[in-house]
Amino acid sequence: MLFFVGQVLPYIAAAVFLVATLLRLAGWLRVPVPFPLTLGPSARRRGLGRIMAVGREVIFFDSLRRGDRMLWLWAWLLHISLILILVGHVAGISYLTRQFMPAGLSAEASSRLSAISGTICGTVLLAALVALFCRRMVIAEVRRLSCAADYFLLVLLVAIAVIGMYMRLGGDAVELAAVRAYAAGLLTLHPVPIPRHWAFISHFILVNILLLYLPSSKLIHMAGIFFGRALVTQPPPVYPTPTGARCRPSFTPEAAGHES
Repeated sequence: MLFFVGQVLPYIAAAVFLVATLLRLAGWLRVPVPFPLTLGPSARRRGLGRIMAVGREVIFFDSLRRGDRMLWLWAWLLHISLILILVGHVAGISYLTRQFMPAGLSAEASSRLSAISGTICGTVLLAALVALFCRRMVIAEVRRLSCAADYFLLVLLVAIAVIGMYMRLGGDAVELAAVRAYAAGLLTLHPVPIPRHWAFISHFILVNILLLYLPSSKLIHMAGIFFGRALVTQPPPVYPTPTGARCRPSFTPEAAGHES
């Protein structure tokens, strides 16, 4: 069982995630766009304006901020803490919590700063997930629009975060050197046995379940946002449409150069 979990499942999850995500993106690219789908003012400059519009949406969630400030706050905190945690996982495991030593810190100070920053990010992530879960349960309209998959994703993410925080604060720490050796084996296609720690194994299984499910879930919006913003930053159509005029696709040179 541990052989499958540690040396087979991660490759299955990675392959399904990559292939399913690419197929999802390819499907979006094949959808015809018979006319511009602008929902607001288009960018005034051709290239830079579009990039800035997409960048503001990706980084600051501008449209969500304008619509619901409280939802925006928790969603933004969730995303930024998750990104920092992923970066911290890579750096902390790769350098065994000594990633801050190039900045002039000692090994002990680097390890302490790594632990503090990881704990803060994990706490923020868990608080944001709980807040979003409560929002779905408390607000009647949101509860009516929610389905089982929405709750499943939140529960899965909460479980991953809780076990991760337990490994950090529970006193039953995982040996980072063993985790680094295990991760290196997976990346070099020479897998070694998974570290025998119940919390790490549980955490790892849940992360792989998330990877398997992610391409078919609403979380795929992380990739779809670029396609959506490319459409809504196109110049708006002119109404009423002149008799005999033909609608132009959004992705044409003429549409790209049109000023709002």
